[in-house]
Amino acid sequence: MESTAVAREFDGDVDFNGNDILDVGTIRGGTTIEEASIDSWNVVDVGELGVEPGSDTDLGAAIDQHFDRDDIESTMYYLSEGTYTWNTPVTSRSFEGFGIVGKPQARVRCTNVDMPYFISLGTESSNNADIFIARNVTFDINKENVAASAILASVDEYLEIDNCELDGQIDRIVPPFYSFVPTLLSESGTGYVSLTMTDGSFFDPGLNEQSHPMGLAIEGTHKGYLIVENTDIEGFVNNGIYSAGHNGKVAIRNTSIKNCGAGMLRLGDGDYAYKCALVNDDAEDRGYSYAALWVTNAEHAVADSIKIVSRQSTPSELVRVNSDADHCELTNIDIRSEANQYIFEFTGSGQDTGQVVASNWTITDTGSAQSNAQLGRIARPNVILENWDLTIDPAGDGKRHGPIVDAPWVDIKNCTFTHTDGGFGLLLDDDADYLRLKDCDFQRGQLFQYSRATTENAIVADNRFMDGTTLAGEQVNWTTRGPGYE
Repeated sequence: MESTAVAREFDGDVDFNGNDILDVGTIRGGTTIEEASIDSWNVVDVGELGVEPGSDTDLGAAIDQHFDRDDIESTMYYLSEGTYTWNTPVTSRSFEGFGIVGKPQARVRCTNVDMPYFISLGTESSNNADIFIARNVTFDINKENVAASAILASVDEYLEIDNCELDGQIDRIVPPFYSFVPTLLSESGTGYVSLTMTDGSFFDPGLNEQSHPMGLAIEGTHKGYLIVENTDIEGFVNNGIYSAGHNGKVAIRNTSIKNCGAGMLRLGDGDYAYKCALVNDDAEDRGYSYAALWVTNAEHAVADSIKIVSRQSTPSELVRVNSDADHCELTNIDIRSEANQYIFEFTGSGQDTGQVVASNWTITDTGSAQSNAQLGRIARPNVILENWDLTIDPAGDGKRHGPIVDAPWVDIKNCTFTHTDGGFGLLLDDDADYLRLKDCDFQRGQLFQYSRATTENAIVADNRFMDGTTLAGEQVNWTTRGPGYE
């Protein structure tokens, strides 16, 4: 399968069909009120509402009361530099435009343990709210037992959350469980998100990961085109970025996610991740499970130029493609694992399963592999592995193997397998029929076939075995195209 939509470097300004969608530079550079397509913004310095930084006056209450007036349809609230008290949630379900901007940076601090969120705007239905803008605001929840979400916003036309931060650990569960939730309710809606959340949430080993607060969530009713860029998220054991179950498009780029459980970066249909760094170094210390890159419930998802570093192990795989994911392209993936860790798993069944293209991967595995013997598993048909450079250098006396092919119609080409202990660099299991293994280098180690593997109509040709062994057993059509293979 060739995809012209992802053949070139992604720059964030086009959709998957190459059509211009969003001028990121204009949005990031500071969208003016006029550019937000509202005829008459009401611009308010919060000082005019009697709220000054450093005072005990509740800014949340002042904004909520002001914006609730019948004569107010669109307001941009300006906050001078400083720290404001904010102990009342701002809630509005129907409006043209709402904005909050720090000049140049403002901090709003919550000390109310009962406040569920700072801002909640719009509904799950369209035609209620049009535009939301937040810039240069830090949402402070550092007081013990304060666990307010920052922004839950659902609008039709345009959404911007730029240079915003949630400061402080969420130390208990307060619904709605999410920290930031940006949603565009129309297919023509566009948005931009750049935020920081590095304090994460508590972790209770008595609860599963999904019963904890979540970081950035894009799901459900999202239908528009959203860019997440230059975002830094850390310490949420219930997903760092959860983008799944929606009908829109999300591009996530130049983003760092560290020590998040469940899925550090979870992609759904229409999602594109580009130049992201995913790091884990505390999973064993805290006792949670995670997948670094997780593709689920997607007709087409793409990840390009992703760097993954694993220093502590988890029962999950670092890269996971679920059986409910159809077409998926994972290119230029760099994985460094020092843990007793599965690296990847691709699951699915049936000859009509969509294609997974995994190309230009570099994997360096130095984990002990005391319990996780195989490096990864291909358990779905129609997978292409191309231009892999895989090095296994197991620490200690761990028994580490390379990936296992356990599905038909798998194409492995132009890959290099190196096992420093001379172990199994690649293994073929029961369902590895119609395999094509061509132009690969086995620098050291072995290409191993289980005795139960028939490898019917396999094509194994033009490979180089420097210090390994060729396949054992009575094979058929190793160097010619087998019947039924196209």
